[in-house]
Amino acid sequence: MRIVHCADIHLGRQRLDGRLPDDDFARALEHIVARAVAWKADVFLIAGDLFDTPQIPPPVLRQACRALAPLKAASIPAIAVEGNHDRHGGGTERATWVKYLAEEGLLTLLATPFRESGPELKPYDTQSGSGAILETGGVRFVGAGYLGAGTDRKARAIADALPADGRPTVLLLHAGPEYFVGEGGGFKKETLDALREKITYCALGHIHKPMTHGGEGNRPWAVNPGAPECCRLEEADQAKPRGWAEVEIETGALPGMALSRAVIRDFEARRPVLRVQLDVAPFGNKLKAGAEAIEKAALKAIADAKPKPEAIVRLFLHGELNIGRIAVEPLALGQRLAEEAKVAGVEVNLDGVKLFTGRPGSASAADGLTTAQIERLALEELLRERPMNELEEHATELAEFCVKLRELVERGADAQAVLELLEQSPLPARMNDREKSLV
Repeated sequence: MRIVHCADIHLGRQRLDGRLPDDDFARALEHIVARAVAWKADVFLIAGDLFDTPQIPPPVLRQACRALAPLKAASIPAIAVEGNHDRHGGGTERATWVKYLAEEGLLTLLATPFRESGPELKPYDTQSGSGAILETGGVRFVGAGYLGAGTDRKARAIADALPADGRPTVLLLHAGPEYFVGEGGGFKKETLDALREKITYCALGHIHKPMTHGGEGNRPWAVNPGAPECCRLEEADQAKPRGWAEVEIETGALPGMALSRAVIRDFEARRPVLRVQLDVAPFGNKLKAGAEAIEKAALKAIADAKPKPEAIVRLFLHGELNIGRIAVEPLALGQRLAEEAKVAGVEVNLDGVKLFTGRPGSASAADGLTTAQIERLALEELLRERPMNELEEHATELAEFCVKLRELVERGADAQAVLELLEQSPLPARMNDREKSLV
């Protein structure tokens, strides 16, 4: 059996305050679907986060329908689970757009409800459009999806509940390793080892970085292919290949020998992202028109990098800057540079800039520190003076967390991106634990 496995498509993602086209993500899905059809895949897997948010505009739904249609035309079944971005928050059972696509016959949505007795592993019922297990072509597909803070415990429970009949089994799990996603939101290595006893191949999602676990060479048994397109611009620095996985399972093989190949393929058509560095020290104090000089130098640095018109430029400023004379507003500067350089977008990063007052003999506490360092120190001091729920020993972590929140807002991130940061940080869980201890 030939399987194409992808995850974290994030249709509808907004980047750079919506200044970048959101059809980049649709193009990525269309490309992977086309490869699956050309490869004559038997099954197409989506391991969560097909959409970036549970509330999508009509054009994004059209993108999904158009991208998945060739699979239906080629009689390649698409099997999906919902990720944290696909679902409504608060544990609600409200219908999702992934469910809508299932009702339209474009995919089969698997989900495992959990009762007091444990996971409810019912076969998929075409009449109700619900179920946890779908068997096709001699392979059992089990949909776990996004299990939240109980991922480790629930994943083990699913493995324990599966029959040990030696049948090739594929688990779709929207989760990553605990050390990567933070406390309570991932799986332990021991849990992964336990899954291996029942699972032939584990189709992972959630972590946009490509990751493989177990096996040798081209036979890793648990794979996260990585987000094909850059949801966050810093993802351009991640390892390649990333985009989707091509998996082959021998249905007639002995137990433990069914997986013959699992290889991650790279989505080479993703929008290019360039890193450009600029030292602002030569313009940071001496020139009256310092901000204009910095903008002119930035434009030259971008031109020297020779970006394509469709490229995104990440401009990192560093060096000393006189805050008494020069003010740089990142968002406005990025918009002007993108227009002048004729590129898709420019993101300006000031974290490496060291600030000083420029006043002789009146050194400031901020002199010689970067903007990021000043923010963190100020927040740490405030948090130590006014500790939150007696978490003063975590003031440094809290300060870092607050700075990341500020960066998300500055970049025009939506509420779902903020929720994602909250889910990946152990701090909210610690604060909740403290509140519970006081009850």
